[in-house]
Amino acid sequence: MAFVLTTSSDVHCPNQGKVSPAGQGKLTVDHKPVVRLDGINGRSVSGCTITTSNSTKQCSTVTSASGAAGKLKVGTVAVALDSLSGATDGSSPGLSASAGQSKLKAA
Repeated sequence: MAFVLTTSSDVHCPNQGKVSPAGQGKLTVDHKPVVRLDGINGRSVSGCTITTSNSTKQCSTVTSASGAAGKLKVGTVAVALDSLSGATDGSSPGLSASAGQSKLKAA
């Protein structure tokens, strides 16, 4: 089981770039809305430390994210988990997350 992501979770690229996920207010953990994958996909990345040059590109947008609960949903869409993986449009495209909460787990 993995912890559910909220709007206060840390979603980031490998080079310290941060993603501010959009939450769904129907379900909260510690008064913070939970996040679905559609609240991460397409979001901007800020603070990536890679410098764009001829051979490198700074992360600016999340291009894909996966890692959602099998049964826990908001509406009809599964919530995102801290086992999340994904990619950005940068030279170091990885994406990962830390839930920042330890109250709600899902599988």
